[in-house]
Amino acid sequence: MAKGIFALGRIAVGVVAVGQAAAGLVAFGQAGVGLLFCLAQACAGLIAFGQLAVGVHFGAGQVATGTTALGQFAVGKYVLAQLGAGQYLWTTQHSDPVAVQHFHELWVRISSLLH
Repeated sequence: MAKGIFALGRIAVGVVAVGQAAAGLVAFGQAGVGLLFCLAQACAGLIAFGQLAVGVHFGAGQVATGTTALGQFAVGKYVLAQLGAGQYLWTTQHSDPVAVQHFHELWVRISSLLH
């Protein structure tokens, strides 16, 4: 098990943790818990990206949760998904104007960071 500010190992626990199982403020791995950010196949955190992304504020993945959730199946307040559940949905079956506006504004903010 790796521990430290920057932990790298099969099982990693640290401020920045990278491993098959990772836990920290920022976590990367196959399974991860990142208090602020997590990128993993199965992950949980304030912001989560993965096949299974359990996000509090933002989640993106095949299965995603969060206030803002993007995925094939997603659950949240603002949802962009093939199949989803939430207050404001943008799915293949339904386009809520509030959801469309939310995701358009999100795209504008993200794309402005890339320029």
